[in-house]
Formats: sequence, structure tokens, C-alpha cells
Amino acid sequence: MKLTLASPEYLLLLPIWAGLAWMGMRIRLPLGYVAPPHRHGILKAFFPSWMTGIVGSLATLALSEPILYRQQKGLYLPDTWVLWDISQSMRLPDVPPERRENALSQIEAALPHTPSGRLGLIAFAAEAYAVLPLTSDREAFLFSLQQTTRLNLGEGTNLAAAIETALALAEGTVQLLIVSDGANNVPGSSSLPALADIAKARHIPIHTAFFGKEGEQTFPQALRLLSEKTGGTYQENTLSFAPLLRPGHFMDTQALAPYLWGAALIVGLGMLAGMAIGGWFNVLTA
Repeated sequence: MKLTLASPEYLLLLPIWAGLAWMGMRIRLPLGYVAPPHRHGILKAFFPSWMTGIVGSLATLALSEPILYRQQKGLYLPDTWVLWDISQSMRLPDVPPERRENALSQIEAALPHTPSGRLGLIAFAAEAYAVLPLTSDREAFLFSLQQTTRLNLGEGTNLAAAIETALALAEGTVQLLIVSDGANNVPGSSSLPALADIAKARHIPIHTAFFGKEGEQTFPQALRLLSEKTGGTYQENTLSFAPLLRPGHFMDTQALAPYLWGAALIVGLGMLAGMAIGGWFNVLTA
């Protein structure tokens, strides 16, 4: 188990909160209320001061964005490069509303239920372009996936170039997921069987998800070939990350900032309630 802080510079505020709490206990300010006398005990007499210090400390810790890393045993998603086909054929409506939109909606539905793991994005049409490096930020991945509609990578589909780009970027334990209708129609592109042999030699499985209905403009056999030769899985008009998971140990992350903000809010409300019950706001006793 490991705890890291994304913004540790905010911890510099902790001494300030401690100093303000100390000053509040040392100085009586005429703010329209009367503090309980010392005979009620130091905790009650200086209730707002130390409660303010606690609220401020919790808020400061939340601003530092602590992240808890815990080692878990079970299924995990290895580093995965998603090769995303943005060619014109992926806009055909034979898989409603269209091939690419159907695939995107399935990814959006599947990711929240997929164990943590890094995802990278390569978009391709006539050319291949690495859009996003491997990242554990699922929101950034989905945003990049949605923004690929703005890219213009030429006419045609160069599946081989996308695989070559992924193999050039692949390091360590990694796998590929191709989302496409299987076309590879750019003259002079590399041989798909040869690329599959290279991936197999490097122990990189190629998983594929075919979208479309079999016909002259679709090539599911190309995607089946890549999966079968490399030990990957093949899906047709469906996209699930479950076949990509592997058993083993992995690091699970938990952001603690939301819990700290909640604790700061609860303590702050408790402070106001305690001050009201203790007579801090009773100006009639002044």
C-alpha cells in the first residue's frame, strides 16, 4: 500500500491553519458573540478555534489530491493500445446508428466496469496517428476517442500502418485492441500476416473487434487472422474488455480527495451546530 500526493505544495498551508487556530485561542475578538468561560473547559471555551483548524487541515489535505495505491489480486487490464479506425467506411449505418458510433457507445458503457489499467489511442485511416500515450486517466481516453472525429488522416484504410505504429510504441507487457471493419486497402502497405508474426514473436496479443456486416466493403477475415495468429480474441459487432483481462497482481488506485472534502463539510457543519448549542451566537448574553 502506498500513498502519493498529486499536489503536495498545498501542504504548506497546514502551518498557516495551525497558526490561525493558535491565534484564535490566544486572542478574544469582539465578533458579536460571547465565548463560554474557561471553567467550561479549554476544548469548549476555544471550540471554534480548534474546529476551524481541523476543517482547514482536511480541506488542505483534499487540495493535495492524495491517491492510495493498493496491491490487489484478481483480473486486471494490461497496458492496451486501442487502434481506432476513423476511415469513411466506419460511418456506414449497417450497424446503427453507424459503425463507429456503435463501437464508441459500447466502450463508454464498458470502461466503468473494467479494472484499472493504462490505455493508449492510435487513430488510423490512410495514415496512423498516435493520439494519446498510455494513461490511467479514463476520462482523458474517452475524450480523445470522441475528438478523433475531427482528425483527417486521408482517404482509405491502412490497418498495417496502425499496427506498425503500435508495435513501435509497445514496451513491456502490452496488448493491442483493433476496432475496425478490417479494411487494409492502401497500396504498398505491409503484410498483415507478417505483422502478426512480429507481434507473436514479441508476445503481443492482438485483440480485434469487427464492426459491420459481411460484404464487399468489410474484411472480418483479416481481423480473425490477426487474433488467431497472436493469441488474441475476436469480437463481432460487440466490444467488451472482459476478454482482454488477465489474472495476476495489480495496483488499484483510490482518490481520497472526495472523502476528505466530505469530512471537511461534516466537521464544518458540526462546528456551526456546536457553536449554536454552546451559545456562541447568542448575542443577548453579551
